Amino acid sequence: MTERNKNIVSLRRVHFNTIWLVPLVAVMVAGWMLYQNWATQGPVITLIASNAEGLEAGQTKLKARNVDVGKVIDIRLSDDYDKAIINVRMNQGTQNMLRKDAKFWVVKPRIGKEGVSGLGTLLSGAYIDMAPGTEGEKSDGFVLLSQPPLSTKTEGIRLLLHSDDSSKLDVGTLVHFRGYEVGYIEEVGFDTETGSITYRVVVKPPYDALVNDAVQFWITPGLSFKSSVQGFEVRLDSLETFLSGGISFGLGEERSAGAPIKDLTSFRLFASKEEADNNIYDQTIEYLFLFDSNVSGLYAGADVEFRGVRIGTVLEVPFTGISMDKVTSLDRPVIPVLARIEPQRLNAWSVSGDISIQKWQELLDERIKQGLRATLVIGNYLNAARVISLDFMDNPPSPKITEFEGYQVFPTGPDSLANIEGKVSGLLDKFADVPLKQTFEQLGRTMGEANETLRQLQAVSKSVTHLIEKSETQQLPADLSEVMAQLNITLETYQANGQIGRPLRENMVSLGRSLNELQPLLRQLREKPNTLIFDSKPRLEIQPKAAQ
Repeated sequence: MTERNKNIVSLRRVHFNTIWLVPLVAVMVAGWMLYQNWATQGPVITLIASNAEGLEAGQTKLKARNVDVGKVIDIRLSDDYDKAIINVRMNQGTQNMLRKDAKFWVVKPRIGKEGVSGLGTLLSGAYIDMAPGTEGEKSDGFVLLSQPPLSTKTEGIRLLLHSDDSSKLDVGTLVHFRGYEVGYIEEVGFDTETGSITYRVVVKPPYDALVNDAVQFWITPGLSFKSSVQGFEVRLDSLETFLSGGISFGLGEERSAGAPIKDLTSFRLFASKEEADNNIYDQTIEYLFLFDSNVSGLYAGADVEFRGVRIGTVLEVPFTGISMDKVTSLDRPVIPVLARIEPQRLNAWSVSGDISIQKWQELLDERIKQGLRATLVIGNYLNAARVISLDFMDNPPSPKITEFEGYQVFPTGPDSLANIEGKVSGLLDKFADVPLKQTFEQLGRTMGEANETLRQLQAVSKSVTHLIEKSETQQLPADLSEVMAQLNITLETYQANGQIGRPLRENMVSLGRSLNELQPLLRQLREKPNTLIFDSKPRLEIQPKAAQ
């Protein structure tokens, strides 16, 4: 057999084994799966966060509108160890969501100004939520926000609020109108020139139609406790404002709606609704009150009243806008108080309608000449809150000061408590001036003389009786005997045991006993005249005992 034939025979003996088809098919399937996995994968994006609290590589999901669109694949620190770098593998088809204005934040349980949110993550764990981007170029690097973003839509109206005397409110604080949520604080700033806290507020439609140039804004604390002349007031607003408060707005009392406004119109943010209501009285007359009595219980915002009707507001106690050196140089030490009269509160009562400020000024000047004076009175005895009361006084002293450092001075008078103290003090002084010793000595001599007179009458009565019993007397005419008998009866009534003598003696004894009992009290009043008002002995404080 030739060589050629041998080769042909050997080739015929080689057979293809079908077992090799299995790994071949496996390799092809694996390649196809790798290709499919590569083809279905989305891009990898990088999120930069201050920390990665609650996030886990391979576990934490990324969602958009509660739909899974990616998963965290890696978490590491930045090169300077200042930030957390989070890599997220996005799903296929999410490329158009990754634009410059896309927002990312972590969803976890929160209790904030918008209420309670993220309770579902107590079981499933935290996840990353996103607001898809719609504008700008595509990007693969973003900043992970620490808080959910606010709405950036342009609907509604934006306003600028400035506050001078209240604490700072945070971004996201809700804005209410009669309890309805109508907006929120979009931005918080600080004006270094005026020292005011500034807020940019968004009022959403359709509530933006409620805003006009006559509305007022004020802070509504979640929980407030107020003590004033009207009493104690506790107010609890909604749950959303319980933690950090909120902002409310509306028209003042008896105030009509104003004209529409434009975007970024500026308003003042008042510390309370009461302060906002008082601000509507823009035509006022300021007076300086110089009180030479105790002003405790009188605070800024207290009422200025005329016979119980509020006509003004206290502005500052004590008033520091004047030189204290000049105040202390006056004849008597006084406490300056600045207050204002608000005639607009009384214009509705006037017969001729609205009266100008000039007319009110002239009217007050005329009433002051007629005896109108200001005094401090207690408006509420539970909390000792005081008000300034204006009323007419009989024979008032002429005002010594009518103007002080450019401020009109309203004449004042002593308060009612000072008048009572003065009357009691004067009464005690009169008691102290009474010559008690001489009076008691004279009374004792009088009682002795009265006893001696009774004894003499008794002796005369006995003498008359002996005279009548004599035989010579019985021989007198019958008329004279009858007269003597009547005289004897009369004398017997004045004896110690007679009808007149006995009550007189008992009254004299009772009077002497009462005077003896009154002597310690009068002696104590002479030594301590204030015993009628205060206790003679100080009360000891009760000290709590330790538990046994």
